[in-house]
Amino acid sequence: MDIQILHQKYLREGAAGYAVMRRFYSRYTDVLAHSTIVSVDDVVHEVFVSLSKTDFTKVQNVEHYVMRAIKLHCWSLLDKAIRLKALVVENTNDVDSDDTVLGASKADTSADHPTELDGMELLACVNLFKAQVGLKESRLLNLLIDETPRSEMAALLGLKMNTLDTNIRRLRIQLVEYLKGMGYTYKAFEKFD
Repeated sequence: MDIQILHQKYLREGAAGYAVMRRFYSRYTDVLAHSTIVSVDDVVHEVFVSLSKTDFTKVQNVEHYVMRAIKLHCWSLLDKAIRLKALVVENTNDVDSDDTVLGASKADTSADHPTELDGMELLACVNLFKAQVGLKESRLLNLLIDETPRSEMAALLGLKMNTLDTNIRRLRIQLVEYLKGMGYTYKAFEKFD
């Protein structure tokens, strides 16, 4: 596929691919601000560069491939931004002056004040975590997020209550380890050590 056709059909303003990227950028602007992504055009550029290297002659369903690639590239941009934010938070802990670094003062990022997850960041982290776990764990996590009663969860998953409790405990430990790996801390995490 010619790169001009790729841009006109999927990446220009008004196209379906552009709508996905615009929605992604508007949803995660606060997290992306810690990276080099400062506008939706930066997202389009990143995706365009990635897709322009693709050999579409071997792709059976080009539209499906391109839309899926756009979504996956957006998630990878978000993952990079979250990791970069975690590095920024770690580096601000090392600052010896009272100056602010990227809007966060030394007191705000010290060990006494753990990095708090806001709603969007937590959603992004949980979605990235769900992408790393298996189908069963992802389904269980969705049921927990929806606040489904344990008895209904057990029935839906075909598990006994003790097995369900064990699976929930293991999933919580995995999620805590994932969040710690992303650079987040919280006093409640200590009970999982």
